[in-house]
Amino acid sequence: MLVNRDLINQIKPFLDKKEYLAIIGPRQAGKTTLLELIKEYLIKEKSIKSGNIKAITFENRVLLNQFDSDPVAFVNSYKDISASDNLFYLMLDEFQYSIEGGQKLKLIFDTVKNIKIIITGSSSLDIKAQVGKYMVGRILTFSLFPLNFGEFLAIKNERLEKLYKDSNKKLQNWILTDEQEEFFKGEEDIFASEFLKLFEEYAIWGGYPRVVLSESIDEKLKVLNDIQSNYILKDIKGLLELATDKNLLTLSQFLSAQTGNILVYKNLSHAAQLDYRKTIEHLRILQETFIIDLVSPYFKNKQKELSKNPKVYFFDLGFRNSLIGNTVSFGRRSDVGAMAENIVYLKLKSFLKGFGGINFWRSKVGAEVDFVVNPKGEIFPIEVKFSPFDKPAASKSFISFVKSFKPKKGLVLTKNFQGIIEKDGCKILFYPIYYF
Repeated sequence: MLVNRDLINQIKPFLDKKEYLAIIGPRQAGKTTLLELIKEYLIKEKSIKSGNIKAITFENRVLLNQFDSDPVAFVNSYKDISASDNLFYLMLDEFQYSIEGGQKLKLIFDTVKNIKIIITGSSSLDIKAQVGKYMVGRILTFSLFPLNFGEFLAIKNERLEKLYKDSNKKLQNWILTDEQEEFFKGEEDIFASEFLKLFEEYAIWGGYPRVVLSESIDEKLKVLNDIQSNYILKDIKGLLELATDKNLLTLSQFLSAQTGNILVYKNLSHAAQLDYRKTIEHLRILQETFIIDLVSPYFKNKQKELSKNPKVYFFDLGFRNSLIGNTVSFGRRSDVGAMAENIVYLKLKSFLKGFGGINFWRSKVGAEVDFVVNPKGEIFPIEVKFSPFDKPAASKSFISFVKSFKPKKGLVLTKNFQGIIEKDGCKILFYPIYYF
């Protein structure tokens, strides 16, 4: 099954531009499938002949060695030189394996005409270090993560996906424009039970396409364990040049239990039995290989923002849950709120691309707001409250933020309730989390 991805719509406008394209993201997130979708689009919508599109993987060491030895000769061996006026698309999967790959791409860009190269990579560290410094102004980078909840619904239930798209569009319009909010009713959502069942499945098993398509729990567990083993024990161990994976695995499991919490580096070092410098290096590699992401606190003083401890989230909750060995249902676990918060963070990463960063806020007396973003150049607080509501009522922490920073709008994501109130000049929308 060819799983459609939202990212392709961001990529389409650049497929006939001169810049090369880079698609980075975790292993098994669907980068190879995305290349197939791009090829299908080029053939059907752009009338590109299939012979003018070639996809290869650098996991094939013979091809990798050929490219590294003579990149120009390598690309010309695929390109039809006699058809020099036709744009040729060469897709290079797992490009991070190339030695000094960025330098070779620059040579191709500068010397070979009418060729469009699209690379993929599983480590942003490798792509930035090897490609970025040579291809400044010559390459555009896109990030592909595991399936978001909307993409997950497209596989599981097309009817609910349509409802999701409609409601999500209304929500985004409200956040990004001055659209009126008459359509937000103060009541429980009639589709809540159907959505929440699938939301729970998504939160427990995550969005890796191979996991989502697995039909049994045993199969899902097997796939997640394989991804975990290949990721932790192979890729990251190699990047850190580790003799053993014990410390890395221990650190990853400790971080899994800290999802949505503020990190204390001393505790991390103690848990992983690593000194401070090694702990920071391990965290950096876990970030660069799309295992975790760190969120800084919100301050008006940016220098303070850089000096305070961050919160941690995982790029995929199925991966996170497999690390702690907990894939039981919501009713039997105590971390549902943290999981819901993690899902919101992942959606914010794609929704806010180009609209600034993501932070959290915590006051000296302990008041906290989960996320603070700047979608229109104005602060916008978001709180995740995965619990039933019978009326719209903001928390004391949320109200404290509103009084301190005077935002015009704010959002509280609920389990199943929608409504709106105004408090101290701020319109606060309450909306079901599964529509976000």
